[in-house]
Order: sequence, then C-alpha cells, then structure tokens
Amino acid sequence: MAIYHCSMKSISRTGGRSAVAAAAYRSGTLLVNERDGLVHDYRMKGGIVHAEIVLPKSVEAAWALDRSRLWNAAEQAEKRCDARVAREFEVAIPHELTADQRVALVRSFSAGLADRYGVAVDFALHEPQGNSDLRNAHAHILMTTREIGPDGFGLKSMIERENRALLQEGHPTSTMQLREVRLAWEQEANTHLARAGHEERIDHRSHRDRGLEIEPSRHMGVHATQMERQGKTIDRVQLEREAAERNAALIRERPEHVLEVITGEKSVFDRHDVARALHRAIDDPALFGNAFASVMASLELVELKGEVRDGRGNVSELARFSTREMVAIERSMVEGAAQLTVSGGYGVGRAAVERAMAARPMLADEQREAIRHVTGEGRLAAVIGRAGTGKSTMLNSAREAWEDAGYRVHGAALAGKAAEELQGASGIPSRTLASCEHGWGRDRDRLGRGDILVIDEAGMVSSKQMARFVAEAERSGAKLVLVGDPQQLQPIGAGAAFRSIAERTGFADLEEIRRQREPWQREASQDFARHRIGAGLQAYDDRGAVRFEGTREAARTQLVRDVLQDRTERPEGSRLVLTYRNSDVRQLNEAIRGEIQSRGSLTDELRYPTNEGERRFAVGDRLLFLENDRELGVKNGMLGTVTAVEPGLIRTRLDGVGRDVETPRTVTIPTDRYQSFDHGYATTVHKSQGATVDRAFVLATPGMDSHLAYVAMTRHRDEARLYAGRDDFRDMKSLRDQLSIARGKETTMDYLKTPAERQAAVVAVFAERRGMDGGRADAILVERGREETGREAQSQPHQSLQERMAGFYAGSGRQEPSTQRSGLQRAERGEDGVPVTKVSVAERIAALEARAARRANPEREQERERERHQRHELPISPMPSARDERTEDAGPVRKVSVAERIAALEARAASRPKTEQELDRERQIERDRERGGYER
Repeated sequence: MAIYHCSMKSISRTGGRSAVAAAAYRSGTLLVNERDGLVHDYRMKGGIVHAEIVLPKSVEAAWALDRSRLWNAAEQAEKRCDARVAREFEVAIPHELTADQRVALVRSFSAGLADRYGVAVDFALHEPQGNSDLRNAHAHILMTTREIGPDGFGLKSMIERENRALLQEGHPTSTMQLREVRLAWEQEANTHLARAGHEERIDHRSHRDRGLEIEPSRHMGVHATQMERQGKTIDRVQLEREAAERNAALIRERPEHVLEVITGEKSVFDRHDVARALHRAIDDPALFGNAFASVMASLELVELKGEVRDGRGNVSELARFSTREMVAIERSMVEGAAQLTVSGGYGVGRAAVERAMAARPMLADEQREAIRHVTGEGRLAAVIGRAGTGKSTMLNSAREAWEDAGYRVHGAALAGKAAEELQGASGIPSRTLASCEHGWGRDRDRLGRGDILVIDEAGMVSSKQMARFVAEAERSGAKLVLVGDPQQLQPIGAGAAFRSIAERTGFADLEEIRRQREPWQREASQDFARHRIGAGLQAYDDRGAVRFEGTREAARTQLVRDVLQDRTERPEGSRLVLTYRNSDVRQLNEAIRGEIQSRGSLTDELRYPTNEGERRFAVGDRLLFLENDRELGVKNGMLGTVTAVEPGLIRTRLDGVGRDVETPRTVTIPTDRYQSFDHGYATTVHKSQGATVDRAFVLATPGMDSHLAYVAMTRHRDEARLYAGRDDFRDMKSLRDQLSIARGKETTMDYLKTPAERQAAVVAVFAERRGMDGGRADAILVERGREETGREAQSQPHQSLQERMAGFYAGSGRQEPSTQRSGLQRAERGEDGVPVTKVSVAERIAALEARAARRANPEREQERERERHQRHELPISPMPSARDERTEDAGPVRKVSVAERIAALEARAASRPKTEQELDRERQIERDRERGGYER
C-alpha cells in the first residue's frame, strides 16, 4: 500500500557530522573528508539500489557530478564551526512502482528541488533486506545548502535564509517552503502512480484534516525498527506503538468506523481498500493484522461478490464488499425513486407543453421528447444528456410549461457555478444542494406539493446526498427532475446515484451534439462520450490540434503563446484554459498574466490578500471566485473581469450566462471580508463542467482520466487544442492510454440485480413510455445501437441493443458485475459467451419464466445456494419492483404491458421458499438487532 512519508533534517557540524560522511553512507561509497582526513567507507553496506547526482538545468557544473569533489567543496564553503553543510529529505517510495519507476520518481523530485533552489542534489534509493512491512523502500535526498555554479558554490539557497529576510523580499518562510516541498512529493508520487496505471494515492494531509478519528501513525524508518528489534527503545518508536495500540483497540471495539471512512468515498470496495485505510492508522504488522481481521469479520460488512479464481487457482478478481448501511441507503434511494416515478399528479396539459415548444421551433425531436418526458405525470424524471446536446434549452421550455400549469420550479446543483449556469441558461432560480439542505435543516424553504426541483449535473451527486433529496421529495409530495451525464465527472463521494436511478426508472436520452459547430467535432464529442477516447483524440490530432512538446514546461509555454495570440485575434471571443492539477493552474495563471503584463495591458495594479497568498490585480485581469457568498451573489467557480481597483476593493464584471450575456452583473469585492479569489486565466477541469466557450486550451498531465478528457474536450463551440509534454507522455499512444483510464464509480445496486435483468427492464420501460409493444421497442433499440456503432462496424463487432446502458459499465473500466451467470445472460450472450446481435423481449421473458420455474423447486435451489456459498458468493434476492403491485399472477398474461409481465415474473421468483442459508442469515440479523448492533 502506498503510504506518505516525507521528513527533513539538517546535516550540521554542531553534532560532529559532515556532509561527506552522510553522502558516503547514503550512496554506499568510499569518500575521504579532506577537511579532517577521515575516511568513510560504506562499500559493504547492502540495500542500496541506485545513487545519482542531479544539477539545475540552467547550470553547467560537470565538476559537481563527482561525489567526492561535490561534498568536499560543500564542506570547504562553510567556515563556521556550527555551520549547516547539507539538508536531507527522506521519503517513502510507493511499493506499487517497479524498480525503474521508483528511480524515475525520485530523480524527477530531486531535479525539481535542484531547479527550485539552484542546488546540487545527491539521492540514493535504499531497499533494506527482510520481510517486515516496516522495511519500506525509501530514498535519501541530500542537497547542498548553497547555490551551485560552474566554478563552485555561491549564496545560501532560499530555504536556508532567515525568515525576516524572506518576508521582506516577498518570499515564503522556511516553514511554508517545507510545507510546499511535502505537497510537491505527494503530487510527484501520485503523478508517477497514475502514469504507471495504479489507483493508489498518497496524501500529505493529517488524519484530522481527512476527518479520521483514529490517530495518525507516523512512518517508522528502517533504523528505528532495527533499534526496536535489538531491544532498544526510542521515544518516537514508543509513541508510535502506543498510538497504534490505541487505534487497534478502537478498531477492535468498533471496526465499523474504518468502514465508514471507506464508504465516504466508495460504495463498493475490496480488501485492499480496507488495508489502505488501516495502514494510515496502524504501522505495526501484528496490530495491523488483528485490526484487519476485526474489520473483515464485522457484522456490518456485506460481501456483494465472491472472489474469482482462474483455472490455476489464482485470484483473478477480488471479492467486492459494502456495508449494510450503504446497501440500505442505495436500495432505499433507488426504490424511492422508482415509487416516485409511478406516482402521479404532476402532468402538464398537452396544450401548455405544445405552446412552450412552439416558442422554440429549433428544438430537435429528442429535445421535444425529453420535454414531454419531464412534464409527464410522474414525480421523478431523469434525462441523460451528453455534453453539448442542449439540456439547458430543453429545460427552458420545460420551465415555461411547468409555470404555465401553475407549478413552482426550483433548481439545484452540486457546485455553485453549475447552479449559476443552470439559472442563467434555463431561467430556473437555482442554488447549491448544500444550500438547500442547510435551509431544510432550519425548517426554511421546504418543498411542498406543487414544487418541482431540477437537479442539474446529477451525475456528480453522491448516493448519500441523492438519497436525502429522494426522501425529501417522498416526504413533501414534490417532484424531482434529474439531469446529467454519468460519463462525465464522477461524484467525489460514494456511489453513482444518478446512473443507478436512471437504470431503474428509465430516462429520456439527448444524444445529438449541438454545441460544436463543426460536424467532425460533434462526432469527436460522441467518441469522448462513448469512451472511445482514442478516436476522439485522433480526430483532433489529424487536424493539428494536439501539440506535443519536449517537456511539460515547453507545452505550457506553447499553450500560453497560443492563448495570447487568440486574445489578440479575437478579443471579443470567450476562452477557457483547462488542466487537472491546481499547481499547473497556478503556473498557467502566472505565465499568462506575466505575458499580458509585459505587453503593457495591465497597469496600475494593487496588491490584495487572498486565501491563496498575496495577489496583484489590475483593470483587465481575469478573476476566479473560489467560495460561495450570498451577500455578494457569487458562487465558487464563477469568472469575471476586473473593471476597477481601489485599496481594499475590486470591482468585477461577471461573465454572463444564458440570458445574462447581454447584461452582465458587476460586483464589488471588499477584500477585508472576502478573500476567496484568485487569477482566472486558467482553471481546473472540475470547475469547467457545464461551461460553454468559443475556444478551449487544455494542458494534459498524468492523473487525467477518460471522464476529465470528455469534459475538457467538449467545452468549446469553435475550437479545442490539447497540449502535452513528452516527459509526461512519450507519444500519442501513451497519451491515449492515460486519458482512456476510466474511474467510473459503482453502487451496491450494480450487484443486487444481474445486468441482463436490468437491460430487460430498460426495454420494458422504453416500450411502456412510448405505448408500443415489446417487439417493436426491442427493434428500435437494436437499430439505435447499430446507428451508434456504425462508424466502427468494420473494426468492431456489432454491439447489442442495450449498449447505451452497458456503456455506463464500459466507462468504469470494469465488467458488468453480477452474482451469478444467469439463464438470461446465457440467452443474451450464448453458451460460448459470444455476443448475440439481437435478442427479443419474448426471449428475455422466456428466460425469466425458466428462472422462476427453477426457483420454484426449493430442493434444487438449496443445492444452488450451497454451490454459491462454496464460491463465496452472497445469495441475494432480486430487488422488488415498484410495479409489483400491478399483478400477482405469473402465469399467461394477455393485453398487459411488457413491464408488468417482467415485474410479475420477478415477484414470482422472489416469492420462492426461503433457503436454510437465508433463514440463518435472518435469524442472525434478528439477534444483532436485539443487541443493538443492526438497524435495517
């Protein structure tokens, strides 16, 4: 497991130490200290796998590559008897990386230190022998305290200078610099982990910052561990062991706490996720093992899918777990949404709908269908719309129809900027989801009968938060309309609520791209939406819109040059500069602003305190708001242009959205009260979802994935350019591979019904909503699937009819989960696993009937349960359908909808006699409830 450790210490003469001795020990070499004549010979020291010296790029000092000359010169440059002669950083290297990748990581980090401080850096990688988990691979990074030049050493480096002098010159203090170095190690390590295809990440923050109650456990170095093995006690080792013992006791008493931490980010997880969470709290192998066993034995833990082994008995897929609480939350959310869908009372008359659509004759057929869908009777409606398909235009017409019918329409979104975009583009008064919940908690602005709440960018909402909004709609009698795209940015919290609800309830689909003006760009946007990242990138590369430079710095320079040229040629146009990491955003902001200022465009600037440090602003500067403020009327992510600067005040004209484009609003920022702002020439991809501009300039870096690439490359109307450095991506294939990594989130509902059952339900919903028979619905969806994949027909096999839904799983980079290979899957895939191009609804229903018949035989079912138990699979009954109440008869059904037939079959399958294993499980749950340890 990747863990964070980055410590600093000084090598000074006060303790009788020397830089020569330190360098000899860390590199495993023989060095003679010319100052005192001592010989330091560590050539027999084991565990040193690599040692190397790096110098600043701008310095020609070949003499310093000789380790003996370098460190003897460093000693001779200091005259004081208490002088600091070197500074050392010790870092733990992620064991997930290969030997070459570890060297590349430490070399890159060391080069960054050398360039930043103008010093020589001597690093060595150590991998001590032994089997203990505490003997982690680590690196010693020794840097000179003075700047290096062609002929020797010069002034002390910035990190060595006194804080008073640093502050007078506007530089960060040494403590601030050390904090930045720690963050830099986190970013560098995570970049290399991402580049190597690992999902593991390290975090430099404390446990308190991450919301963990358990105490943090510092990384215990090799020497401390060796001393402990020898029976010696040092304070730090004792403190760490005491903290680990307290953590282990807490986890034994309440292992659910660790599970709560995990499900704060993931609904579904594996044992590696449990180990990662524990490893940050316990750094002792014995205590760790006991705590791990306690968590895995917790009654709160639910196994959703057993591990899978190949023919040789090796584990090919890890078991998947969740918690009872998470299963209950997501099941309640989906079932509540399904019930809202079939609850009536919110229909808008046909005349009002037609009037609203007549006001916009440019509406496409699919937009009109979506308007009819959301203005229907149901109290929940979902719309899946790809980037640039006209969701806001559709909602604008729907709003007019709702208001014409007397309903009160409200809007909400996860991010403040998204709420502002929704309000500006659709005319729906909007605020953040957190603001809604804050008001409800104080019994203000509660929803009621006749209220319609539209949640935009619903794909970014976590399961727990979405469940609260579904529950509020159920309680209040209001209607929910969910709009988003599950393939765009994923929720920060656990689950994929919008996808799970849309799969269960059905949805209107907006697929035709309208944002891009060029046909080839619209086709590329479709490729990005369908997870064909390589095809989308190739379309831009063929037209010279993908630029590779030698380094990321060179790519950044070219991007800045192109942005400035665009500002000159199209001063009235809108543009976005996008990248993944905040550190790259900061550098892009500084570079773009610096170039604009050098051309004389920014004059009479003033300094202002911000939460990001002191910043200079002048008339014409771009400004980014980083926090919601009701009094100012600004939201996190909003952009504007500075129109006036005064001491303590910045006047900013906000970028117009939708109907506000012609009359943009101006706000005056009192910088003594509001300091959450920064330069806004560049921003992160996360802050851009929902935005539309004329041109987009994207800097690709490691860590980006398919969801980020999809959003970044679909913000523009006219043009998008992507820039990359060959130090990050060797070639187009490397770039494509990185940007094709999918990190789609899962829900427990993915495992509680088989994919084929969910797909059959989609056909049924499609048929029922359009008033057609199942066979015709099946044929239409098959044809849609053919049209979607027509461009790949020669190179890829034809995709089956439900590829639209299967795309959600493809986007996650995982196979569709299931607890068993059902008869319905065999009917759709064939016994040999080869996809069948078309399977009718009748065949699906026949498969369900066969399945129900099998389950009517309890003896055979018990045998099947025992087989599943032997394979470590969780026996789970199908979820009850919201439409089960329509019929109790699972026999021949005539003149009823396909949805009713499938629901009846599900009910019949679920009503089979319970197996002994299920009865045992229910008795165990009852005993837990009596002890207070379980709440359904």
